[in-house]
Amino acid sequence: MKLTKILTILATGACISATPALAEKRVTITNWTSPNHATTRGHAAFAEMTEAEFPDAFDFKLFAGGALLGAKPTLSGLRDGVADMGLLALTYFRAEMPYAQLVADMALLGEDHYAMAGATSEFVMLNCQPCKDEFAKNGMVALSGISTAPYVLLTTKPIVDIKDMQGVKLRTGGSVWDRWATRLGAEPVNVPTSEMYDTMSHGVVTAAVQPIGALKGHSLIEVAKHLTALPLGTYHSGSIFAASPKFWNSLSQEQREQFVKNVPEAVAQTEVFYETDDLDVLKEASELGLQVHEPSPEFLQDLVDFRTADLEAIAQISREERGIEEPEPLIAKYRELIEKWHALVQPLQPIRDNPQPYADLLREEIYTKIDLTTYPN
Repeated sequence: MKLTKILTILATGACISATPALAEKRVTITNWTSPNHATTRGHAAFAEMTEAEFPDAFDFKLFAGGALLGAKPTLSGLRDGVADMGLLALTYFRAEMPYAQLVADMALLGEDHYAMAGATSEFVMLNCQPCKDEFAKNGMVALSGISTAPYVLLTTKPIVDIKDMQGVKLRTGGSVWDRWATRLGAEPVNVPTSEMYDTMSHGVVTAAVQPIGALKGHSLIEVAKHLTALPLGTYHSGSIFAASPKFWNSLSQEQREQFVKNVPEAVAQTEVFYETDDLDVLKEASELGLQVHEPSPEFLQDLVDFRTADLEAIAQISREERGIEEPEPLIAKYRELIEKWHALVQPLQPIRDNPQPYADLLREEIYTKIDLTTYPN
């Protein structure tokens, strides 16, 4: 089934079903973003690639737009076997997943989303046993990480100076952005991305920390006509390929190998979708009625100062607020991986023109080092 056909079905209905119906394993994928969002298209690409390569192994059914599970119910839905795989944003589960919040705390280090997707995947799958333990405790198996494109401010009114943040009701991804917003006199509002449009259209939220592509991916361009080019990092505390333990444990060794085979390509394609969505919006800015603003030098410097100070405080926050006894080694390892992946992806740019070398990097640096027989143990 062609990807364009899959996306056409997604756009006109709640779910898609790939053939053949007599495949060994029915795989239900849940995604709470819209059918044209980068992650939904990434799921569709994965289903198409895997079904094409192993036509008798898997029968995929993809539910988009929260038709099966919303953002917060996805975790319990995976745990209970309502879905076999889905998109998880882990900052929705602050109490249950303190190590996921440690990852989220370093959001402002996200300058390149290709590097952050690689670094986060390698960290949670190979270098953070407490991460895997808390995933298992809460009912998920991480088969990848994820990273959005770099975040900016999307607003209903122009914001260019620090004073403009006073009283702003800011939809954030939690964690570090909440601390930044509160410091500037704004009010953080934590609602799922699927609810951003409604909350902005009703004035519950007046600004959002999101990638540029969200203006189209979440239809925010209808309610937010201003973009402030602040470098607000990336959202990478999550997984686009979070599997249900029941489903994962039901797979044979061969089925696990077949299922994971195209995950690197699908992650690469998702990250390309994020980038090209941003570029498409910027090309159409005037036609969309979008006004792009540069932050004042003082506003930008204040963000840089906050990022430095907040990074120094992350270990203390992790110990005192989240009960992580020894966060320093994990913080150091994650920062080391971020630097590593920035160096790895830089020679491959522009990745959007040829994502296969990036997918090969993901496979070589992460997936070839995992024993699928015992993973995630």
